[in-house]
Amino acid sequence: MDTGLKGKTVIVTGGNNNIGRGISLSFAREGARVVAAARDEEAGARTVTAALEAGADEAVFEPVDLLDPRSAEALVERVLGRFGTVDVLVNNVGGNVAMDPFWEMEPETWQAELDLNLTTMFTVTKAALRPMIEQRAGRIVNIGSTAGITGDLRLAVYSATKGGMHAFTRVLAKEVGPYGITVNAVAPRGTRADDLAEETSAGSRWNPDDGITALMQRRAEEAEESLGREPRRDKTVLGSARGRQFLRLHEVADAAVFLASDSSAFTTGSILVVDGGLTLA
Repeated sequence: MDTGLKGKTVIVTGGNNNIGRGISLSFAREGARVVAAARDEEAGARTVTAALEAGADEAVFEPVDLLDPRSAEALVERVLGRFGTVDVLVNNVGGNVAMDPFWEMEPETWQAELDLNLTTMFTVTKAALRPMIEQRAGRIVNIGSTAGITGDLRLAVYSATKGGMHAFTRVLAKEVGPYGITVNAVAPRGTRADDLAEETSAGSRWNPDDGITALMQRRAEEAEESLGREPRRDKTVLGSARGRQFLRLHEVADAAVFLASDSSAFTTGSILVVDGGLTLA
């Protein structure tokens, strides 16, 4: 299938880590010009090397902290200065800063999650829309979560932000459709890199040293082992029609590529669930 992405400029926020890294490499395989925008320069350099090896027309790392609301405009200006256009934006930056019952969370904790998952998306989308509207073409792909559909235990605020992302996707699709821009989202569940040391960044929740999700996973595995059970690392979980716990990076990344491709030109405002059937339960 010809995706029509060869030579297109693609910004992937959080593009050097886990899902974002997988997305950067999937666009690279389509011959796109990949801009991996994130904070960890060492992980960014690894991603650029891998993207060029995968076939990217060009690949660059843009150091940026989107928690600074002024950084989004500067990022887009740098990309425009180098490539002259922004054809695709993948809003992948996000995560959770705590895994606690809501009543134990402090306001500053949930504000941090709102900023990480929603405000970053708002600022970079607004910045990228200006050139897209001018050229009357563009693709925006938001990386949501099944947490925004079903809700995840101990992740009340994270789930709320992903539900907000899905709603934003639908409304924005209505607003910018007349300008030839589509807006869609991918809602994955439990995506984890195979090589956490190589494919995660220093700030990743899956970082094997201090990432919150990796820490919780280790605790769960240790609890299983203490009971004399084999840890459930990649086995069947309740509700999964695919019979394994984690999605592969390429399964989410390829969904993002499809939503940015010519084949999805008439698809907008959609939330594409990629969860192995988990939400069927």
